[in-house]
Amino acid sequence: MLKITEYDNYDALGLAELVRNGDLSANELLSEAKSRLAKVNPKLNAVIYQADDLPDRLIKNLNKESLFCGVPFLVKDLMLPFKGMPLSNGMKAMRSFVPDKNSPMANRIMDSGLIPFGKTTTSELGALQLAKTEAFGETLNPWDSSKNSGGSSGGSSVVVATRVVPMAYASDGGGSIRLPASYCGIFGFKPSRGINRYDDFSNAWGDFVVSHVSTISVRDSAAYLDLIAGNSNRNDSLSNPVAGSYLRAAICEESKLNIGLITESPTATPVHPDCITAAEQAAKLCEDLGHGVFPAKWNFDGRDLMRAFITIVMYFTHRDVVEISARLGIDPNRLDIELYTKFLSVAGSGISQDKLEHSMNICKSAYQSISVLHQQFDLILTPTVATPPLESDAVDPNYFEKIFMRMMVATGLGKKIVNRRSLDLAIDKSLYVTPFTPIANVTGQPAMSVPLYWDDDGLPHGAHFMADVGGDGTLLMLARQLECVCPWVNKVPHPRY
Repeated sequence: MLKITEYDNYDALGLAELVRNGDLSANELLSEAKSRLAKVNPKLNAVIYQADDLPDRLIKNLNKESLFCGVPFLVKDLMLPFKGMPLSNGMKAMRSFVPDKNSPMANRIMDSGLIPFGKTTTSELGALQLAKTEAFGETLNPWDSSKNSGGSSGGSSVVVATRVVPMAYASDGGGSIRLPASYCGIFGFKPSRGINRYDDFSNAWGDFVVSHVSTISVRDSAAYLDLIAGNSNRNDSLSNPVAGSYLRAAICEESKLNIGLITESPTATPVHPDCITAAEQAAKLCEDLGHGVFPAKWNFDGRDLMRAFITIVMYFTHRDVVEISARLGIDPNRLDIELYTKFLSVAGSGISQDKLEHSMNICKSAYQSISVLHQQFDLILTPTVATPPLESDAVDPNYFEKIFMRMMVATGLGKKIVNRRSLDLAIDKSLYVTPFTPIANVTGQPAMSVPLYWDDDGLPHGAHFMADVGGDGTLLMLARQLECVCPWVNKVPHPRY
């Protein structure tokens, strides 16, 4: 068995190198990861299923030349089918659903040498900003177990933050990688739309959803991006990667950037002072690195954009509920789903194609505006989220709101409720937590949350950077520089949970 300090000293690429060189076996790594999970999971509830046959089979047939050779890996339980491994999407209705074939993304992960051995928690259909479901309970924050880990990739963020694994699969439709990365003090990267050649989310949320990984190290995130972009199948040289790769951009390239700093919420909702401090301290670090940081302002109607975002999410939630019901052979009205999901679905059923197209056009217009900002700034820096880590019930509907939602669902009147006033209420009720992160989803831009600041209570706060579409390498270059001058690898929350 490895010593804790030995395991913690390596990221995924480092562990793979140990296996490749014969210093450790994949079985030893898997045993260590499972041992750590056994200590963490009863307290934080990050993993809901563990596999035995699949990891044993993958280790037996392991390709020693693979990029992530023998590295234990955990997978968010949302949208990604692995043959023989349950896929619930956070739903009671799908707890017994087991795919009969792998997706292209699953095959790509396994071909890379990663060893998936379990599924991590999410919110139902990934729609809630916090990781909690009626099916599996709440996932708690490793820095303070009275708080939530953040959603919807909360389980993946927790297992990385606690060093169960150095890297875990996650997905992001409105900040679902970056929000829990901020809450859990790890690196969270959302790629540009379309880079991942293996994603197949069937137009999830209007193509807002992309997958990637939650990681400790920047270079792991960059190497994984190369993997899913089809840049490289091999680990030729970690110290001098091939030209044009994201790994090379992260660890070899340097340039001076102009960065626009914005700490005001685009929806005019409050931003916690600690979140602002996180962005401002990141700005100071960037200046120390020689980059230019300048005050900037949003140049689009943030409220209008978030109204469009919520409208699109409702529309596609209804589509997803109908498709899942058909797959399970259950009437949609009898599908065992949470009240919040039912309400979104009913509301979405009343959204016309014209209203959907109008909302999509608002998103396209926002990107055109942000493109103007990027003529002046290489990157835009904001807080990742507008709140410190929250309690699990922080955005729950109150008693009267639940009665109203049940009435809207039971009568079908919810399909007539999507209007300016109701959307503004939704922004103020729950989207206030994440006013910054959805912007990159609707525009297709790459974005990242970088863990650079811990507050006086010991809670992490991410700094959020966005680049223009295709600027993934620029983000990774800056992230690596920040990682070198303000390392977070040794910030481990073991004493806190």
